[in-house]
Amino acid sequence: MAFHMEFFRSSLASGVTDVLQQVTFVSSGVLGPSGNAMQVSDTLSKLHSLFGFGTTLENISPQAPSMLPLPYPNLASNNVGTAMNSPAAVWDFSRNPKPLRPTEPFSIFASQTSAGAEIETVFVQFTDGLVTVPPPLAVAPSLNGNGMLTTVHGTATTTLSANAFTSVTPILDSPGLPAGYYALVGARVMSAKAIAFRMAPQKEPLWRPGGAAVQAATALDFPGQRYINNLTGAISHWGVWLTFFQNTVPTVQIFSTAADTKEDFWFDVIKISDIVTGGI
Repeated sequence: MAFHMEFFRSSLASGVTDVLQQVTFVSSGVLGPSGNAMQVSDTLSKLHSLFGFGTTLENISPQAPSMLPLPYPNLASNNVGTAMNSPAAVWDFSRNPKPLRPTEPFSIFASQTSAGAEIETVFVQFTDGLVTVPPPLAVAPSLNGNGMLTTVHGTATTTLSANAFTSVTPILDSPGLPAGYYALVGARVMSAKAIAFRMAPQKEPLWRPGGAAVQAATALDFPGQRYINNLTGAISHWGVWLTFFQNTVPTVQIFSTAADTKEDFWFDVIKISDIVTGGI
């Protein structure tokens, strides 16, 4: 399953319960705008998941002409306040992605209940709907680790920009990953004011799969984001996020509400093979 994150963000006028207002699309440069909406990709033309946050955020409504004549979805509850819930309130359609029509406008509407204007932010992921199944896990220890699952940790001290995505290069803990080819099958990203993250591969494809970030060590991850759900032991249905060589670990784009300077990363990876990138 290829999937990719975009986001919508704008100030909504004084809130009235159940009155939806449009939230403006902020293009990543990968998928293009259509006015204040986004133009649906001909490759990733299905709705994978979405989540939003706002101080008094009430409803989120994804809207596209192809959803008619049924009423547009009106989704609640959401992440209300200045941080994500634990685990995050994520609307996960990935088991049955919602089909959209390529090149049509896709919009996000939302409602809030404050006495004045308030900024709402909504992150939306799109997919081709074809689950990329992780490689088989080794049933016994492997000499080179091929077929084995592990979780690697990394850190960074990049100053994040407030209310925007900032690219961060993780530095993996020693000894790092042995030479080879890996599948990323889950991730956790933590920073004090982080809200969301997306992976940016160093090589093709351009898609940037992501999820909800956490702000504290005690915060729980949304289940679909980790290869193994630490509450139920279930295997994630999000499949392979991307593949990479040990020397092309993807950068991570983090959306934060403040200029944090400490980031932690946990990557669930399966070693596929000993193949290494050419010329290294």
